[in-house]
Amino acid sequence: MINISAFSFDNSRFLNILNRQSGIPHDIEKVVTDIIEDVRVNGDEALNRYMLQFDQIDLTKIDIQVSREEIENARQNIPPALREAIAKACDNIKAFHQPQLPENCTVFGDNEVVLERRYRPLNRVAVTVPGENAPLLSTLYMNLIPALVAGVPDICIITKPKNGKIHDALLFTADLLNISTIYKISGAQGIAAMAYGTKRIKKADAIVGPGNIYTQAAKKRLTGTVKIDSLAGPSEIVIIADEMATAAFAAADLLSQAEHGTGFEASTAFCLSFPQAEQIKAEVIRLAEENNLDSVIPALGNYGDIFVVEDLETAVKAANLIAPEHVELLVKDPETLVSALTNAGAVFVGDHSPESVGDYLCGTNHILPTCGTARFSSGLNVMDFLRSYRVIRYTEQALRVNAERIKTLADAEGMKAHALAVDVRLRHEQK
Repeated sequence: MINISAFSFDNSRFLNILNRQSGIPHDIEKVVTDIIEDVRVNGDEALNRYMLQFDQIDLTKIDIQVSREEIENARQNIPPALREAIAKACDNIKAFHQPQLPENCTVFGDNEVVLERRYRPLNRVAVTVPGENAPLLSTLYMNLIPALVAGVPDICIITKPKNGKIHDALLFTADLLNISTIYKISGAQGIAAMAYGTKRIKKADAIVGPGNIYTQAAKKRLTGTVKIDSLAGPSEIVIIADEMATAAFAAADLLSQAEHGTGFEASTAFCLSFPQAEQIKAEVIRLAEENNLDSVIPALGNYGDIFVVEDLETAVKAANLIAPEHVELLVKDPETLVSALTNAGAVFVGDHSPESVGDYLCGTNHILPTCGTARFSSGLNVMDFLRSYRVIRYTEQALRVNAERIKTLADAEGMKAHALAVDVRLRHEQK
């Protein structure tokens, strides 16, 4: 059950949260490394073998790629309310991400020097989506839409089938976004196939999306071979509540994080008094019992905490140290705290901004940094699917004016050929 304690920066429960990591055990890394090398060398044969071994899926007996007929059949099975909700979420995400597109820039220098920075989308992106149990369709559109806005011309999906089929909601969402290349593969072997390519699968430039620890280990191992988005750890939320906060709101949001089910989710609240902390805890129990969420309660025993702080400033300092995926402000005047929160994946402001709106509908991306990485990284965005390059135009006069400076710098580094590359041009022009 969720723990209540007086907060201090050396509180052992608080230190447990700070030290919570999403590391990958060495034995799993070894297994994954062997799988990746096998797929790199043996291609489809190794992919087939591992899909049969780990997922009981025989790719020789099913189509590895989803057919148009399967997509059309899936469309017929989606209730109107779900269709509308998915469409609205996609519209909101497009609207939020479209302004993120950067503009090319040009700088004009002396002597007709022209310097440019240009952006181009990646050529091919693979999105991995857990799909054999509950379909994580929100994860699908959160990953797909920034890539689409960036202009990536070739996007594919990999996801594990159940009984040879991909979940209808995933197929509908992909089709709504005009993505038709969907592979029935998963796990470390699926990641390796996308990174290196096989006879049946064209390799990708980037692989994004969540997965189990084997998928994460494969993404980590293949970083540098392909671009990856991030190594997703267990979900987390920090709630800062003052005396005006509604206890049920805080309790429901603590439960929503623990619901992810790995047992390592961190659900943390900071409030101003012990009576308030007890009230939030009581609401956690009540809401769990009334909504058949009893299975969520044990997860709160690991990293579920309500800390009593002296003031909101202390809560903000603690939140910045945690650098969580989500921060929620249930306080009378939340705007005064927003700018003070420097380390967070996303900040939800006020009573009517539950973390769920970010997970599903509002338009900001729910692929966010976890396990303290919000100190130095950002949520998935359009820039993750773009690459920039530079264009340099120097005239003869510009090179002549700057020749001695360039040669002086090259000589300082012992780079004779670099200096020569300038000299040979100037001598050539004098002929």
